[in-house]
Amino acid sequence: MTRYVTSSVHGGSFGVADDGAYLHAHRTLASQHDVLTACAARWTRTACALSSRRMDVSVRFPATALPTSTPSMHAPDGDADMLMHRIACAVDACNDVGVMVRRLADECGRLADLVARAWGIYNAAESRNRARTTKVVQLLAKADPLAMSVIGLGMGLFGAGYGYATEGTFGVAHMSHATSWMQEGLLAGIGDRMSGASPLDTIMRNGSGVAAAAGRITAISAPANDLVQGSRLTIRQVHALTAPVGYADNTATALHDLRGLGRANADTARSGLSYATIAISRYARADGTNAWLVTIPGTDGQADSPLGWEQNVELMSDDATERAHADSARFVAEAMRRAGVACGDPVALIGHSQGGIIAATIASDYTDEFTVGHVVTAGSPIANHPVAKGTWVTSVEMDDELVAALDGAANPEQGRWLTVRGSLAHEDDDRLLASSAVDIAEGPSGLTHDLAYHEAAYASAAQLGTPALERHDDHFRRTIAGEYQGTSYWQGRIGDRGDEDR
Repeated sequence: MTRYVTSSVHGGSFGVADDGAYLHAHRTLASQHDVLTACAARWTRTACALSSRRMDVSVRFPATALPTSTPSMHAPDGDADMLMHRIACAVDACNDVGVMVRRLADECGRLADLVARAWGIYNAAESRNRARTTKVVQLLAKADPLAMSVIGLGMGLFGAGYGYATEGTFGVAHMSHATSWMQEGLLAGIGDRMSGASPLDTIMRNGSGVAAAAGRITAISAPANDLVQGSRLTIRQVHALTAPVGYADNTATALHDLRGLGRANADTARSGLSYATIAISRYARADGTNAWLVTIPGTDGQADSPLGWEQNVELMSDDATERAHADSARFVAEAMRRAGVACGDPVALIGHSQGGIIAATIASDYTDEFTVGHVVTAGSPIANHPVAKGTWVTSVEMDDELVAALDGAANPEQGRWLTVRGSLAHEDDDRLLASSAVDIAEGPSGLTHDLAYHEAAYASAAQLGTPALERHDDHFRRTIAGEYQGTSYWQGRIGDRGDEDR
């Protein structure tokens, strides 16, 4: 079963001229939808009227048999039979025209919806409704986190039951999908409760309690993790047997390479790479300077990896020092130094899951050392990161993935921060521009945190022709503009011995 994703675009910047053009197109298509729908209804009513006329004829001439099969090219004998035949043909023609016109009306309506999605009419309403739901759940979760957690568990089990009924297997994916509407609010409320946020903070802010709670946890977990995992970082350049990351001329290509790097890290025998390996690509400019693209995979969970589960909490802390000192952030920053990234060189970072949180941390807490022009994240909870004002952010999220909701807040909707939000579409919704297919093996539904879903979500959004998305993609290209010089791969390990103290 092929899966499809349909997307909406939130935030970003667009101009007044774009507003006028999109509004005119939307109004025109919506108007044509209404006109054609009314026309189709008239054709249907005409067919009904003719059918009634046919019944009148049959009553007036009861001896005449009604045609029971498709009329032949030659009309039946007799005036009554001839009239019955002509009415039957007219009824069929009216129904056929009605169906055709209705299809045209539906297509105009669908195109109007796509224009509205591209322009942001529906997206803004969706964001407002989502924010209201999140706030209500947040307040309830802060008041009684246990009760709301039980409700969440119940919804998840209901989703799992649905998955079993439809696919024959209990899956976490169905649990996540069933609870998508409450994930951010539940986590925000629990974070407020853990951090001791005031009622005013709970009302006025979303997600700040999660960051504060992460900071409190980090104060305890980071020293404990150093004792268990070690605190010394080892970094070395490695060479790939294959090249998962190459020249990137747009955001879609960079996302595809990010996915390729993750697969290469997991397939050591073929790629020559291993877990906790990032890629740094250099682009030479005509003025003698360099631009850089840093590709960062997600959490691997290995015992000696700087991209372990524990580092996620540190990266989400509200304390800049704790974020910057997370093993994963230190690893990427040191690898950038060794690759030759100089202060003032334009840098773009792209990451999946924890990789995206690292990218946001570099853009927030390493501003004195690196000039980050653009950050692209896939499934990363970064809403609470104080990304530098000059940095553009393109976030891709699925609306039912729990990981992206861990920050307890929706991403800011502003000119330089754009969010592509993907949703699973109906399995047969493969119409042009309506959705994009997910490049993943068939089987039971899996978690949409897989990068294949983010690729499909971005592809669906790109098909809309949204000006804000096009501007972000253009800015990404300009950030790394230059002649591609190759990609180096850097592997990190954490232990008791290494090259750098914590």
